[in-house]
Amino acid sequence: MPALLALALGASAAACGGDADGDGAGPTAPPASASPTTATAVPLGELGPSPVIRYLQLALDELGFQVGTIDGAYGPETQAAIRAFQESEKLPATGALDTATVFALAQASPEAHADAVGALQTELVELGLYQGQIDREFGPATAAALRALQQEAGLPASGELDQATFVALQRRYLADVLGPTQAASGAAATTTSTVPVGTPGVLSPGDQGPEVLQLQQRLAALGYRPGGADGRYGPDTESAVMAFEKHEGLGRDGQAGPDVRERLAAPTGAGPRGSDPGPRVEVDLDRQIAFVIDGAGAVTILSVSSGSGRQYTDSDGNTAVAYTPTGDFTVHEKDDGPVEAPLGTLYRPLYFDEGWALHGSSSVPGYPASHGCVRVSDDDQDFVFPRIPVGAPVTIYGTSPGDPDRGTPGF
Repeated sequence: MPALLALALGASAAACGGDADGDGAGPTAPPASASPTTATAVPLGELGPSPVIRYLQLALDELGFQVGTIDGAYGPETQAAIRAFQESEKLPATGALDTATVFALAQASPEAHADAVGALQTELVELGLYQGQIDREFGPATAAALRALQQEAGLPASGELDQATFVALQRRYLADVLGPTQAASGAAATTTSTVPVGTPGVLSPGDQGPEVLQLQQRLAALGYRPGGADGRYGPDTESAVMAFEKHEGLGRDGQAGPDVRERLAAPTGAGPRGSDPGPRVEVDLDRQIAFVIDGAGAVTILSVSSGSGRQYTDSDGNTAVAYTPTGDFTVHEKDDGPVEAPLGTLYRPLYFDEGWALHGSSSVPGYPASHGCVRVSDDDQDFVFPRIPVGAPVTIYGTSPGDPDRGTPGF
């Protein structure tokens, strides 16, 4: 396990019998390159949202530093929270996301450590370097992905996340994923939040406690995927709340305010249209949700993001429209791992119409934002993939913005 990430989780990893992908290494000392005197700023503030910023916002919020909306954007409130954290750690209070600050956050608690690993794995998946699941546990597969990155960057292939490796990863992620994805889609980095985080009576990402636990339990009982019932409002719970809001026609901000909590007691949103047995998938484009019906008939509701309807320019300089096809399809191919495509990386894709797929992504906003594929979160795709086999029906209905004659398979 890399020195940076071993510290916070060393004890709990041993208690659980080691990491899921087989790494039983114990904690070691942090690398010398993590010292404040050698901190190097990383260029994450230029574009967003970024999964690493989002996970670090969660860690800051958990530690009591107010970051505002947890949206993955490196905005003024997040910078102020970083400065406050740096002061508490006796680091230079620059507000810059340097490696010493990232390392200190990753060591702050077991939850922050797991979030840091999740951010790392997400970025490696989208760069096509990591083939495993995003399980937030650092093992041999994650170390091997880091070695591949290090070799490409001309760094010592140690498999450890030191300062130089972290900077190389962020620069490559910025250049290869964030920049091209935003430029191609034409969509600016936006947030669908309608209520400020921290508003009284509103449960938000970063919150913890019995109320969050009750929220998770109720969402799970209704067929959503809020993650483990741990009382921590993390990305999975936010995604489940977003799916519930979409299902019920409420504001799409991923927060559980009075309207969400009242509706949870008596939901009114319609379920799947079809009555055929599973396994199968229905995608409702108007509500931006998917119904996943397994072989036993159990229905799970997921948040999705489909084609934006915008015109974009592909990697060959051709123009196309981000369009999601509607109709009845069949899963004709599955790839168990990240697949490199011209417009981005498709995580564990299920192809249902030529190159169009249902796949995992780190960006699943409350509105249509893809180049045509149907995106779900990476964690949700880990749930879907083993339950939907080749040959399973996929039905897509509702309004698909854009010109269908100009739509091409995208991301």
